[in-house]
Parts: sequence; structure tokens; C-alpha cells
Amino acid sequence: MILIADSSALVTLSICDSLKLIDQLFKEVIVPEAVYLEVIKSDKPEAQALKEYLQKKVRKVDMRTFIYLDGNADEGEMEAMFLYKQEQADKLLIDDKRGKKSPKLMELIQLVLSGCC
Repeated sequence: MILIADSSALVTLSICDSLKLIDQLFKEVIVPEAVYLEVIKSDKPEAQALKEYLQKKVRKVDMRTFIYLDGNADEGEMEAMFLYKQEQADKLLIDDKRGKKSPKLMELIQLVLSGCC
């Protein structure tokens, strides 16, 4: 199974030292470039851990094939949802309340992470 992940869920898993769990659950973990850039820009310890973890998991999203319908989601969330469609992934890992509304519009399956720590 392929998992597309958004930034806040990855940060939470990194803080909990649980990134390895998603590798155990999914054959492949992929993130869009916007999510990668968002999680590595901090000087916090999880930024370095995520930089290492995501090194070969980053994909570019072809934004030309999608119509942007949601003004509430940030760039990383939108790219994650588009990448889900582009890669025909099995699950989308997202925990943002606003972001959960957009996948419903796009008929996406979502996996909501909550209460990890």
C-alpha cells in the first residue's frame, strides 16, 4: 500500500519517534515537495530527522492537471491531496481539520492521525 503524508502528521510521528511505524504499515511512503520543504525548514530536532527519513520519498506534483477548489488548505495539504490522486495511492495521512474537508470533496480516503503522544 502507498501512503501520501502531510506535514503535521509527520512532525507528530517524528516527535514521538514513530516514523518507523508507517514504514511497517505501508509498502511506500511518499510526500509532495511542498510538505518536504515545510518540515525541514525548522531548527527543531524533528526537522533533521524528517530530512533524513524523507530523503528518497519526495515527489513533484503536476499541478496543471488539477483544479484548485479549496481556499482553506495550505500548499502542502493541497499538494498531498493532488499527489494522492496522481500516484493513485491507497491512503492519505492528514490531520488538519480544514484539510479533512477537501479530501471529501475529492472523494479521497483519509487516515486521520490523532493522539499519538
